Amino acid sequence: MVRSFLTRAGLGLLSLAALSCASIQLSDEEQAEWGRAMDTPLTFIVSRERSLETWDRAQEFIGRYSSTKLRSTTDSLLVSYDSPTYQNVPPAESGSAIHYGYSISRSRDPEGVRIGVQCISTSKLGEKSADQNAHIAAYYIRTGTLGCNRCIVR
Repeated sequence: MVRSFLTRAGLGLLSLAALSCASIQLSDEEQAEWGRAMDTPLTFIVSRERSLETWDRAQEFIGRYSSTKLRSTTDSLLVSYDSPTYQNVPPAESGSAIHYGYSISRSRDPEGVRIGVQCISTSKLGEKSADQNAHIAAYYIRTGTLGCNRCIVR
């Protein structure tokens, strides 16, 4: 009974920590930026003239905001995680933390350069936050504006 209570309490605390940015008290400006970030597609096209600065922002975002280190860098792919291994034991029970890594790709497109952004969680419990992080990353990479640093779950 005590173990069951501790397990539920740990999962409850973890769930509260992983809530989206909507639960944080944001300024009007942060709320507007967060809304624009959530509306940003995870795959978008930039002009060839802007492709180098965009790719530099992708590397910068990973360096600053990923909770995992950069693992692989090529001309067309940035990866900051090892493939996640979902365990049957929730992180609250095993004592491990949820980490977020990114995969950002670029490829040629007739209209410019196509950028694709993905955020991966090391736990199924972090999938919603990973999607939010991916949109924030895509917004930053596309525009150079972060807007809501507090909204990134690390």
